[in-house]
Amino acid sequence: MKLSERTYSWYHILSVICIWIIAFQWIDFTVPLWFQATTTLVTVTLLIVGAVELLPLQAGWRWTMKLIVVMASWRVVLVGYGVYTPSGPLYPDQLRDMSLSFQPYIWFSLAAWFLFELILMAVKGKARIMLFLAGHLIVFAALDSFTPYHLWMNVAWIVFAGLSWLAGCHFREYQLKFPQGWGVLKSHPLQIAGNIIVVFACVLLIGTNMPTVSPLLTDPYTAWVNRNSGSGGGEGTVETATSSISTLAPNFEQAVVVSGYSRDDQELGGGFEFSYSPVMSIDSSVRSYWRGETRRLYTGTGWLDYLSEGRNNRGGGGSEEFLLNDPAPKTETMQVVQTITMQNEQIYPILFGGYAIAKVEYLDEESSASFSSSATWYPEEAELRWDPSHVAVLSSSAEPTRLYPRRYAITANIPLIPLEEVREAAYQELYPEGSRDEQYLQVPSDFPERVRLLAEQITSEGDTPYKKMELLQAYLRQNFEYTNKPDISRKQSDDFVDSFLFEIQQGYCDYFSTSMVMMARTLGIPARWVKGYAPGSQPSPETLDRFPERGMAYQVNNADAHSWVELHFGDYGWIPFEPTPGFNAPVLYKQDDSVVAFADIEQPDMSDHEAASGGFMDRVSPQALRIISMISAAVILVWAVYRFRSSLYFVFMRMRIGHKLSAAEKTVLETMRVVRALRWRGFERSEEETLRETFAQWSAANPNLSSILDDLLQEFELASYSRDAYGEERWRHVRDLSKELFRNTGKRR
Repeated sequence: MKLSERTYSWYHILSVICIWIIAFQWIDFTVPLWFQATTTLVTVTLLIVGAVELLPLQAGWRWTMKLIVVMASWRVVLVGYGVYTPSGPLYPDQLRDMSLSFQPYIWFSLAAWFLFELILMAVKGKARIMLFLAGHLIVFAALDSFTPYHLWMNVAWIVFAGLSWLAGCHFREYQLKFPQGWGVLKSHPLQIAGNIIVVFACVLLIGTNMPTVSPLLTDPYTAWVNRNSGSGGGEGTVETATSSISTLAPNFEQAVVVSGYSRDDQELGGGFEFSYSPVMSIDSSVRSYWRGETRRLYTGTGWLDYLSEGRNNRGGGGSEEFLLNDPAPKTETMQVVQTITMQNEQIYPILFGGYAIAKVEYLDEESSASFSSSATWYPEEAELRWDPSHVAVLSSSAEPTRLYPRRYAITANIPLIPLEEVREAAYQELYPEGSRDEQYLQVPSDFPERVRLLAEQITSEGDTPYKKMELLQAYLRQNFEYTNKPDISRKQSDDFVDSFLFEIQQGYCDYFSTSMVMMARTLGIPARWVKGYAPGSQPSPETLDRFPERGMAYQVNNADAHSWVELHFGDYGWIPFEPTPGFNAPVLYKQDDSVVAFADIEQPDMSDHEAASGGFMDRVSPQALRIISMISAAVILVWAVYRFRSSLYFVFMRMRIGHKLSAAEKTVLETMRVVRALRWRGFERSEEETLRETFAQWSAANPNLSSILDDLLQEFELASYSRDAYGEERWRHVRDLSKELFRNTGKRR
């Protein structure tokens, strides 16, 4: 038998586990780079295909099962993350919607599956395993050295998996070449395991205890990165026309557009590359969108800046000074302190924080006095704008103070949205005559009529403003593709929203959020466009162990730059909505009179039929439903194990022996299983007796079993001494004999 043959041995199981370990190191590296839904989907895909790979099935059945289970995981994971909300019948409505909403997530899943199968098929033998391991170590070492990520723990896991794989490969080759020697070796498992553990421990201990030595020469990459280290933090930065994009063009003839917080939103559109440069860390007990500026005047191509809006400010912004916000009498708030630590030298026109800021405290002790006059509070927009020109030069220092605070603490009054109330509030209740703020209903005079008609069509089934907005949000999330490089060659309309909805039909947050704001306005719902940063990511347990001083603060980088929607619902105030696929706006809602729960914005039920047909399942609490499901699953599992215990026994023996069982081997194993089962049922047998003597004794005591036992004994001896001549037909006869024997001894199998 060749080592390259796919067998369901212990080595095959070990190979799958090692591939899992190495793959999970890549997944851990991509956690801050991918959406959480993508990370979860890829992880689940790898676990599924690996688990199915270990089942002793024929290739056709194995691939069929993998495909079915992976496709089922797409639906479960993406529905769980709010990427897709089921509505209508499964066929054709849900299948059509899933084919649109699941992209591009499923491409990551399929790519992970393909790589798993490729590695499992191609990486055979010690030489290929060592080459595969060396490639991963080189890549991870380079990423650890030349990126902000600390990947030493990932490297350690890869070394562990690689050594395990090599050791397994060595023993598997030995097993196949020297089966008798392998039999002797198996009789000393503790000694073998001890030697392997000692070797692994020595390798890992040497790596962890090597002294840190500074390099004698600066490597070319570091020298290139630091070539302009003496320049100011803002050089080479040019603002672009999208809310989440800035352009970095140092020493390049053509600017490279990358993600970040932009200053000019008057010309939206185009594509960009993701930048993962750090922006800030935020210590907060509540996950929030880190709100920046708002825009209210739409031009057809983008948003006018705040100077063109004619805003009214109320001054303020000093440390410890309480800031007034627009009233929302029907919405309670929860006070949260958020500490922001900036991690770059950029000067922003705004102080970031969760909605709505109530107080700011500057924590830069040497500069706090000069910052108080630099912040201006705009209560209607809930913006704390920053003007660095007001920063004074401290007399005690030869250098001017920082033009933007390094650390500051925001006290935010986070709204607790009473969802059930606001969902049922009618238009007349929310917007009595003359109460709407017309500036948040502004629509250009030449705004395309088909956008208005589409908004009315989408929301026609909603009977309250909030339900209409849920339908609108769900439509945008489910029917358009998220990409950072939309195909703008499809664009024909001069209006940004119109071209997105009917022509380009793909884009990033600016496309989705601007479209929802304008569609909401056409329906008479006050709306504004907000830009800032998504929550970011909290450190993994491994990172926290390595850098405990970081705590559980949210790490925000320029790839988290984002824009979203805020809609005004009368006395309930401004409520965020998230139309961009892959993002979920963090919202606190009041669950009952005493409990405050944290949740993402819920997606609406798009089908009246589903709502009308809700019966018993709608009345069962989620906790009770989970308990019922777990009990049912446990009962089914126990029944399946009992029902197929014979098949499971052979699966176990197949893995233990290390190759596919022949008909003769299965006959021997089945006969011995019958003997053990009959002894359990009261049939006596001495340890010194041969099988022939045992069967003779049992036949004498039970004449009705004599013929069955004689036939079974004959098959056992034939399988034991004439294995090559023993075929599958005889094995099936043995199965029939064992079934008949169990029936005649009073119990069904």
